Amino acid sequence: MKHSLRTKMFLNSHKREIRFVLLFILFFIALQIAHYSLRSFTSPVVVHTLNAGVSSRIINFITPAEKSFSRGDMIGSGSFTIRIAQGCEGTEGILLIVAALCAFSIRMRDKIVGILVGSAVLYTANLVRIVVLYYTLKYRPHLFDLAHVYIGQTFIIFVGILFFMAWITKFARTDE
Repeated sequence: MKHSLRTKMFLNSHKREIRFVLLFILFFIALQIAHYSLRSFTSPVVVHTLNAGVSSRIINFITPAEKSFSRGDMIGSGSFTIRIAQGCEGTEGILLIVAALCAFSIRMRDKIVGILVGSAVLYTANLVRIVVLYYTLKYRPHLFDLAHVYIGQTFIIFVGILFFMAWITKFARTDE
């Protein structure tokens, strides 16, 4: 009897948090299904143009002597190439932000603006990650796995969490 009363009290006192977590999971799964369903159509734009093409231009801006180029999902320079694999284009990080903002209880206008700003922030962070990985693989290949798997992915998650926390702190209703 005591156990079920404690559970009921816990559930009642944490309704908003439980609602957020359940909605977040629901939105994230729905967004992932949509993303994977449309991936073959969106990859040429998202991976090739918005990631490889833009990253190559950033590399050439930073170091014109690189004379980097993009071809599909590849960025290269001379005989060196790096491939932007599916999942490394930053979409999942953006979907996490979208799901979190959709699940959080703020005004619709603030959700929409947050999704747009958050997507831009995560996209920019992923471009930084790609450019750093390009230079790492080309000039310090022994550090690539560390930079790609541990530092790069952690960086994107960290940026996403910081953005979400900053956004909800700015726009969360004071009565909540």
